[in-house]
Order: sequence, then C-alpha cells, then structure tokens
Amino acid sequence: MKNLNNRGLTAVELVIGVGLVAILTSVVVTTQLSVTRDQVKMTKDLEDSIDTKLAERILFGDFNNVDPSYNNLTVLDDSGKKFFDYYPDVPANAIKNGLEREVTLKLTGRKEFVIMTQDVAAGGVLVYDPVLAYEVGPAPDDFNVAASLEFKGLNYKDKVASQRPAMWSNGRTVMLDTPARLRPLVGGVPNMQVPPRSPIYVGTVYGITTVSDSSISSLVNMKHPETDEYMASADLFLRRAPSIGGGQSLIRLRAVHLIKYYLEEMKDTGSSKRMARLYKVAYAGGGWGTPVLLADRVEELSLRRDSILKRMIYFKVKKVNTTTTASL
Repeated sequence: MKNLNNRGLTAVELVIGVGLVAILTSVVVTTQLSVTRDQVKMTKDLEDSIDTKLAERILFGDFNNVDPSYNNLTVLDDSGKKFFDYYPDVPANAIKNGLEREVTLKLTGRKEFVIMTQDVAAGGVLVYDPVLAYEVGPAPDDFNVAASLEFKGLNYKDKVASQRPAMWSNGRTVMLDTPARLRPLVGGVPNMQVPPRSPIYVGTVYGITTVSDSSISSLVNMKHPETDEYMASADLFLRRAPSIGGGQSLIRLRAVHLIKYYLEEMKDTGSSKRMARLYKVAYAGGGWGTPVLLADRVEELSLRRDSILKRMIYFKVKKVNTTTTASL
C-alpha cells in the first residue's frame, strides 16, 4: 500500500514537484534579471546617445562660426603648437612644425578650451568706413597741411547702431579686421613659415566707443603682423589698417563671442570611475557668464585638426562606461 499525503501524492512525487517549481522559478527570475539588465542598458545607452548627440550638435553650431579664431587666438594644442594656425597658401611640405593639432580635455589633464566665434545673432559682417569714427576739422588754407582728425568712436553719430542695432550694445564684444593677409618680413621677404593674418582689434562696446579688456587681450593676438605693434585701440587700428588696391582701406566690423568649454568633476556618483560634466560659457560684459551644461558622465572631449592647411575641426564627446552586469 502506497504512502500518500493529504493530496494523494507520494513523497517522491512531492519532492519532484517542488524541485520542478524551484527550477521554473529560477528560470523566471534569471530571465527577468536578464530582461531588466538589457532594458537598463538600452535605456542608459539611449540616454547617453541622446545626451552626446545634443552636446555635439551644440558644438557643431559653435564651430560652424569659428572663422574669427583662425590665426587670431593664441590657444595652444597639447603639444604646445597654436591650435588655430591656418596656412591657405603654402604646400604641405613647406610646413616645418607639423600639420596636425590636437586637444583633449579630461580630468587627469587639460580641463578647458576657448574659441572665438562670430555672433550671428547680432547681424552679419559690416563693411565699415573709417571716416565715420572721426570728426574732421575744417580744411586748412594750406593744401599741404592735413585737416585735424579727432577720433570719437566707432558708433559716432549712431552710424553702427542704425545699421546693426543688435551689434551695438554695451558689453558686447566686437572685432575689427581687413581682408588683407600679411606676414612679417625677413630681409624684405615675407616669412612663409608664419601664417598670414590681418591686423585685428577686439574690444568691448562702451557708449559710442570700445574699450580694451585684459582677459580678451590674453587670448587674442592683436599685434600687427608686419610691424609687431600692438593694436591697443580702435583708433590705432584704423590708422594702421593696410590699404587694398591703392590708398583705400577696407575695414570689417563684426560681433564675436569668446566661448569656453570646460570639465568639472562629478561628486558622489556611486561609481569608482571618475567622470565630469561638460560646460559651455560665453564671455560678455567683462566676465564669463552663466555656464550651460552640455553633457554629464563625460570621460573626455577631444578636438583635432588633421591639417592646418584646412579650416576643419573634428570633435568627439566620450562618455564614461558605467554599465554593470546584473547577477543572482
């Protein structure tokens, strides 16, 4: 006679049933953990991808207007060469200092990088007549004597504000340059190892004129490319501007932004890996403004130029991989 339990099952059958239930439960739990792990990874990868793409899209928008940086900013790359050197008129074999430029921002090394972009929101480039900035005195009786010329300001009689209202506001950064590209002379011959550049002046709008800013001056090369004279004011720049096709100078005025990208370490992340937030901040009114967060959990931001013969910059935001595998 069989030994039955209260349900009519033998002890052996009961043990087998409990074992099967345990196995099925283990399979279900394992499957759920695997699905949860995959869902968490997919969600995190998607969030990181969206975060990275948005940051790189903002960077793309900024670097799309970075022309004022070339041959003007003194920012160095990781090997000590000027990152924004640009040689449009020499062959590659004539460059002795290497063609590539590279910068990597990371917590264990360099943490910030600055560019200068055209401020398109303030309007396009304005061709500026230098006479507009001066008050010309009465003509002397002697034709061999020049009339007096007193500098008043770039916006004298609202000549700039009437054409570019958004450009001329206190605290905005503006830049003067010309289409001419000059090099220092060695024995009367241009030094082709130095990139060609125009004289420039970069200042901050104040009333009808502009004022110099030491923070801007520390980043921008405002020395005359031929004479090495420092362009300390808009007045001096206009008086030293090179002529084009005769005695006439062609002057360009535009609004520009100095933009800094920097990393700041994240605290209490719950991870053993170091990671950073990537910020962007613009310079205006004599100081850096409110930072804008571009991405978090950043490992590094890399910027690279494969040739200083081209105005092309490659960039990549790399995230820290914090994915862990779920287990029983």
